[in-house]
Amino acid sequence: MILTNEFFSPTSTIPDQDMIELIDEFTFEPYIYQRFLSVPLTDGTVFRNRNGVFYANQTVIHSSEPIDIGIFGAKGDGTTDDTESINNAVLYLSIVGKGSLKFNGSKTYLINQTIYITSNLIFYCNGATFKGNAAGDNTIIETAYLKTSATQVKSLQSNLLETYGTHVVISSQIKDANFVRCGTGLHFVNFCHGCSLENINFSDCISAIKFDNCFYTVLKNIIATGVSREIPVPDEYCYQFLGQNNALLLERMTATRNLGFLFKNGTTATTIISATTEGGNIGMKFEEDCLGVTINGLYAEYIKDVIDLSDVRNGNFEISNGYFNATDRPLIGPNFSGPPNNSAEDREIAGSWTNNSIVGINTTYKGFTYRGLMNVSQERNYMKYELPTYEGDGSLPTNWIVGDFTNITSFGHIKYNNAKAIGNVKRQFGVIPVTRSGDVGDGRAGSIPDCTHELIGSDPSNFGIKIKTKIKFQEYMMFAKYNIYVGTYSFGRWFYGDIFGKNLSPKDVGNSQITTIENENGLLVIKITGFNEPNLSYIIQGNVQLIV
Repeated sequence: MILTNEFFSPTSTIPDQDMIELIDEFTFEPYIYQRFLSVPLTDGTVFRNRNGVFYANQTVIHSSEPIDIGIFGAKGDGTTDDTESINNAVLYLSIVGKGSLKFNGSKTYLINQTIYITSNLIFYCNGATFKGNAAGDNTIIETAYLKTSATQVKSLQSNLLETYGTHVVISSQIKDANFVRCGTGLHFVNFCHGCSLENINFSDCISAIKFDNCFYTVLKNIIATGVSREIPVPDEYCYQFLGQNNALLLERMTATRNLGFLFKNGTTATTIISATTEGGNIGMKFEEDCLGVTINGLYAEYIKDVIDLSDVRNGNFEISNGYFNATDRPLIGPNFSGPPNNSAEDREIAGSWTNNSIVGINTTYKGFTYRGLMNVSQERNYMKYELPTYEGDGSLPTNWIVGDFTNITSFGHIKYNNAKAIGNVKRQFGVIPVTRSGDVGDGRAGSIPDCTHELIGSDPSNFGIKIKTKIKFQEYMMFAKYNIYVGTYSFGRWFYGDIFGKNLSPKDVGNSQITTIENENGLLVIKITGFNEPNLSYIIQGNVQLIV
């Protein structure tokens, strides 16, 4: 058994051979090296110079499998700086023109500087962790291009300072990675056609992602949590879309941060699906021209300002199927109170607000009261709002002010008022619609399974309601949210909370009724018991959503 470092050592006494099997000094895997008169480059790993005799790693060159990052010397021990080793791998693949790298999922790669990604590359991270420098202020990955000097020396060059539309990165992906303790996790410019980020976690990163001039890019299953430092650091937006970013698809992105998403200098034809923002001052902030923006299924909780359009110049937004729990201002319209050139004539918002639920109104948490205000009364605001009916006579509650219209669906301005809340929970008798998300059972393809409900007991002084869902009960892997309204003879009350596996966390603290969950024939069942009414009649509405 001959190790690569033994064979390629300048002092090696092993004779040259036309072909030789060597054991890699880092991965301890066998590789076949073949002797050539010359090689296209000498990268020190795949193409090597042994005292003037050139060898090529035929195993790597002819393999269709991802290259193990270990053969380039990356240790992944959390203490050795792996920046240069990983960049050497990226340089090799950039010269070749395409390829993929495989990281060890159980290892932590220390990045003291910045590593790069160029076109036609895939990082299969397999759950590996990338850790920033000791100060926690560096950028871990930047987009780059292959630069050739006057002497034909090839190197990697960051494209962050390049002009718009030059050195575009295409068909590159990063999958299944963890980024910890850094300034910025990913800073990408011109990350475009065919590029994607998938299954990535950020923790203790001042900013998780910065995008600038990125088009036709997919971001999917991305989570960013808070920053915890001994010395305070600047409070930045978690996800920053800077410059012009168009035709993005953001699916299941979560920000449990003070500042969530920032779309600055405009965005076009962008779709945001099933995003989550929790526990902060601003959920999503949009600026300048934002055209054709769709926000579907947003979950917001304990956020002061959820969707802020105050600095949008021209915008078209479709906001639907959202759930806003304990939020102060779910939607803020354009602001006309700025400098003289920032007038009403310069701003125009159009679009729709439909099928959104606002709950937890006037909830107080840590000394702050979340009022559920809709601050969108500015002129030249042409949003179409679907407003809810009110249980009883069908009229709107007195604290819901809808401008000059009282229709359930209307065009018009919602007047500014310090005591209004707009939601959209539709009245339903007999069934509760379920938002299809994840494993919701054996419903027909394309259909949305429903919950059904039935009475528990026959004593008006002590009866309950059983809600049977089509959601598969999983003791350790299920995460669902319920939002249910029950109206009886003498009162109407909301029951809502979270379900984690077999544990239920009700948020409607103070109710005399008891909410429990059970496994019935493999499906989730919710029970609300302890009603004391003159008769057994009731109405019920709401939703149960499986979060994935």
